[in-house]
Amino acid sequence: MRTKARKLLYAGIAFLLLFAVLYTKDEVTLAGNESSRFSVVQAFGEQGVFYIEGTNFASTVDKLERNGHLYSDKPLPLSFCAALIHGAIHRVTGINFTENRMLSIYLVNLLLSGGCNILLFILMFRHLRRTSRGRIEWKFLLALALPLTTWLGSYSVVLNNHTPAALALFGMIVALEKFRRKPTLRAAVAAAACAGIAGALDMPLGLLSGLAVLAGIWFSSPAGTEKMRFSGAVVVAGGAICFGVLLLNFIAYGTVVPLYVADGSGSYRFVFLWSQFGEYCFECLFGFRGLFSYQPFLLLVFPAVWFLRKRLRISEWCGVGTAAALICFYLIFTNEYGGAAYGMRYLIPVIPVFWLVIARWILSWRPAVWKTVVVILLLLWGGVTMLVGAYCPFCISNEGHRTPKGHFSNVIRSSFWGNLLVMNFERDPEGKYTRILEDAYGPEYSFLHIYHSGIHMRKPELVAQLLQSSLAERVGVKTPGETASPGDER
Repeated sequence: MRTKARKLLYAGIAFLLLFAVLYTKDEVTLAGNESSRFSVVQAFGEQGVFYIEGTNFASTVDKLERNGHLYSDKPLPLSFCAALIHGAIHRVTGINFTENRMLSIYLVNLLLSGGCNILLFILMFRHLRRTSRGRIEWKFLLALALPLTTWLGSYSVVLNNHTPAALALFGMIVALEKFRRKPTLRAAVAAAACAGIAGALDMPLGLLSGLAVLAGIWFSSPAGTEKMRFSGAVVVAGGAICFGVLLLNFIAYGTVVPLYVADGSGSYRFVFLWSQFGEYCFECLFGFRGLFSYQPFLLLVFPAVWFLRKRLRISEWCGVGTAAALICFYLIFTNEYGGAAYGMRYLIPVIPVFWLVIARWILSWRPAVWKTVVVILLLLWGGVTMLVGAYCPFCISNEGHRTPKGHFSNVIRSSFWGNLLVMNFERDPEGKYTRILEDAYGPEYSFLHIYHSGIHMRKPELVAQLLQSSLAERVGVKTPGETASPGDER
């Protein structure tokens, strides 16, 4: 059995590595999420500084001026880690963003985001082997489907903070489970470190997971002084991570808090009337940017929690509680569907948590053909949406109240259908399925969406292809000078 498990593990790693090699992006879009982080990667990795005006990505919209310099306004830890990796490659090979722009971008995306998905698969497979009954083949397939049928796969092709945050949160659950089985200082510190890393990547997640770790360690610890000892270790370990992040911010900017907090531009604001709040929640969970509409397999978390409610371990309850609280936080304190991005990206960290509970429930089933068919159909649905998302994770999308009235993304609201339209057009501009989508949304709106997507993705060949297509003729565009400008809000 161990030999078989080892072979399956290696096969899964090889498959995910192949996916990463084939799908990882070698260019950044105009979205500030990417360019702002890559500006730090180049600045510190090649120049040893944190200000970004001397980089190839200084035109990013996500930047702030401080003390006479321009800085990225994104939380620093992820960009700093990427800069260390790129800096090591740069010093050894000479690869840089000036002479080897696309190769440099590709390697950073591949090693960080692609690597996170491989680690998620490894952790999930090993965890299911240790904690769940059921056939090892099903454990393998469920673990492999985690990154291949969810937004984790979609975002694994670009540098982002959500997939590492998902890995940190799941690592916290694994460490808490190890502590439950055998309370050791090492397991307690590992759980706290994971929560601290999650906080460095996503501050609300860090706060919630920190509370979850404290609760998990407290209720799993032996009685007496051991409770205080282990809880104290958690506080110290988590505090050390936080102190390291604050120190990094101070070295980089001269302030301990992230720059966008110091500037005040990144504060969360509740701006919805209650009538709009219900619509926002629906769209983020079940609608055009929905966690469950894009990945319907995750709907099984509701019956899974119910049927396993007496068998879920403390570590899993801590994970589910953190995930539920994170969803509530982002539904209440955001208002733009995750901005220009595929799906509701803020909710990506909850995916492995829900996946674990669902997998445990499925592995407890008695074999039945209809159950297998349902699971496979749900996973295939997620696989399709994952691949469409991987085409351009930070894509042109509706941004809620930020999007002006009359803008084309108020018509093409779904990031799935918008991505699919552009992807189909690029591969077959005059094809049947491309024409169906163009007709569904109307030639004018389709033209504007493809045009701006081409600019956004830095694909001049796509724009040129559009201007020579029958779609351009249908909307009356004959020359580049007659096209809508990037700022057109029709």
